[in-house]
Amino acid sequence: MPDFPYINARVRAMRSRLLPSARLEELLGTPTMEAFLQGLATTPYASDLQEALVRYQGLRAVDEALTHNVRRSARAILGFADDRPRALIEVVLLRWDLANLRVIVRGKHAGRPAEEIVGALVPAGNLSEVVLKEMAGYPDLTALAGTLEALNHPLAGPLARGVANYVTSKDLLAIELRLDLGYAEWGLRRTGGRGGDAVVLRGVLQAEIDAANVKTALKLAAAGSLPEAQRLRFFIPGGAVVAESLFRALSSPQTQAPAWERLKVHGFPVGDLPTNLVTFERELDMYTARALARRYLGDPLGLDIIIGYLAMKSVEVANLRLIARGKFLSLPREAVRREMVVV
Repeated sequence: MPDFPYINARVRAMRSRLLPSARLEELLGTPTMEAFLQGLATTPYASDLQEALVRYQGLRAVDEALTHNVRRSARAILGFADDRPRALIEVVLLRWDLANLRVIVRGKHAGRPAEEIVGALVPAGNLSEVVLKEMAGYPDLTALAGTLEALNHPLAGPLARGVANYVTSKDLLAIELRLDLGYAEWGLRRTGGRGGDAVVLRGVLQAEIDAANVKTALKLAAAGSLPEAQRLRFFIPGGAVVAESLFRALSSPQTQAPAWERLKVHGFPVGDLPTNLVTFERELDMYTARALARRYLGDPLGLDIIIGYLAMKSVEVANLRLIARGKFLSLPREAVRREMVVV
């Protein structure tokens, strides 16, 4: 019966194949897309890129190669485990399903083409690359919800309820709330118990719930003085810092400033009350990515190694995609570097 020390020994070997920062800098410094492809062909992504180039060219080939690589990595880790370790790893991997569904929902809401949506997906969760590509091509969100239901996916119900509301309201935030709430409830149920690894993962989930609640509260406050009952519809219970009372205060323009100070006192990683929500959300997302990556330095006999590795792998793939798009669009190196995440 594989346990975490057995699994982690293999994950450490996978960690050794991540690209060092100097290698990423070399790829960032390549002058053209062709030069970037040549450089990528000398990394552990070589076999995936070679296979992708048989069917695609340029940016599409890069996306395909990165997609296949991260999928194989995630499936390999899951294949090392069974029983309780596997159940906890599945909670970690389902975060990618949540992220991918958000990408598809936002893309459909904005009317983006399927190819553009596919380029932003990372199929490391339960939803396969084939299924995700199919869903990205659906004409509407109702079909997306139907596919999840047919697959008996844990987020099927939350998405269906969000889409039912969206059909009449066109409220994107309501769908994202349903997805976040559904994942939080499912994940917290799966991490029940007193085991150290369950406690670690529960802490990760609670931090993500807190971050989601803070983002939502700021958006609601920016929308004006909405009725309290309407604001509380968007609250996700289960966080470690943002209780319902704090969310209520944060989401109201009249009480937001003192509530923000309370948030800082409770240890939430924020500075001054932000004036630019897009910038704030990006900074919070970067902080979260770094915090997850640092988990790799945690308990060497537990789930920390896996959480940290998957976070680092996700960041690496995102950075490579940014570099590839920079080459495709002939963007200045510094413009691309500013968007990259360093963990």
